[in-house]
Amino acid sequence: MNIIFSVPSGFHARELLVPLKPLLDADTSINHVYCLTPGAPFRQELFSDYGDKFTFIANPLDEAGLKKLISELAPDIVVTNTSGLDLHDTPLLKATQVLNIPTLTFIASWDNVWKMERFQNAGQPFLLADRLIVWNEMMSEHLKRIFPELNEKRISIIGAPRLDFFFHQDKIPNKKQLLAYLDLPDNDAKLIHFATTELYPLEYVIKTIVEAQRKGAIKHKLHLYASVHPGGDIGKHRQYADKYHVTVRYSFGRRSIISHPSWQYNPTPEEIYMLVALFKHSNLLINHSSTVAIESFLGDTPVINVKYGQPLDWWRWYRSMVYRDFKQHYRDVITNQATKVVHNSHQLIAAVCDYLDHPEHDQQNRLATLKKMITTTDGTASKKVLDIIKNTAKS
Repeated sequence: MNIIFSVPSGFHARELLVPLKPLLDADTSINHVYCLTPGAPFRQELFSDYGDKFTFIANPLDEAGLKKLISELAPDIVVTNTSGLDLHDTPLLKATQVLNIPTLTFIASWDNVWKMERFQNAGQPFLLADRLIVWNEMMSEHLKRIFPELNEKRISIIGAPRLDFFFHQDKIPNKKQLLAYLDLPDNDAKLIHFATTELYPLEYVIKTIVEAQRKGAIKHKLHLYASVHPGGDIGKHRQYADKYHVTVRYSFGRRSIISHPSWQYNPTPEEIYMLVALFKHSNLLINHSSTVAIESFLGDTPVINVKYGQPLDWWRWYRSMVYRDFKQHYRDVITNQATKVVHNSHQLIAAVCDYLDHPEHDQQNRLATLKKMITTTDGTASKKVLDIIKNTAKS
């Protein structure tokens, strides 16, 4: 069996190719894996740990070139991470389907169906693959609402292969190793992880925590760490270090020197395991509304969602994409009280104190929401996805 994977960026490699790589290597029924990627000219820098079973090919620039390439490679199936959210995927799906070769899309993130709906409403057409894989039931139902031509047989509900890394216990660094990686002392301080976003500033939240500790409202010693999205601008967040003694870093796997702009984020398995350690060993996550909440649930780490803006900033807050997220896809995360959603600074401090003293609070809600959000919670999502890929190729 020969498989083509579309790998438009390092983000997409992390979602599917990286977690499936060991299974693809070990599966003797798979002869060759072709990866269509703009990173192909930089194989030695980007894909040095991939063996002879993997071939990396630059994306042809037009549909005729794609048809020619696909005909020559003669794959049994073509797999993409998106159905048009990446511009490389639509022409690839179109060329493949013209040649009557099965196609499959793994929808890479739990919020991507909302993005698909917004793109569709803006007039961007979508070409759906023969088969789609999603994280959860909500995504499946949403897809069927916006694409009535889809039926149950075309959608498989499995989860996220990249989250399988949380179940490889022997490879996850311990807390001492995590603190050393962050250049923090190994003491009895509680580690608070602030997950920043480019959609709305987080400084007012950090300031509230620091001032509360200074006044004695928070009794614990604290390590404060602020992660910056790998696609974000760390310059917007560096002041946290000088003003509040916060450790500020890009999410692990973000590169400062890159071969291709789409590979600015390209985490190695070791960096992914260190990121797992962060979610596992943090005592608390504070963020607005992002996927890191789900990852923190996997680490059994309490989560606080901040649902209020900066003082006297109502106009910008209510127009922000963060506020919109609470009214759209993020409702699925907070409906079952798996997190503490705070609406002012007093609620924030109370929530911080409660979770630091009682991390077991809301644990059952976290577990139930985790099952709802990622479906497969035993580390086998990668195997299930590969099985669907192989079965679709045979059908």
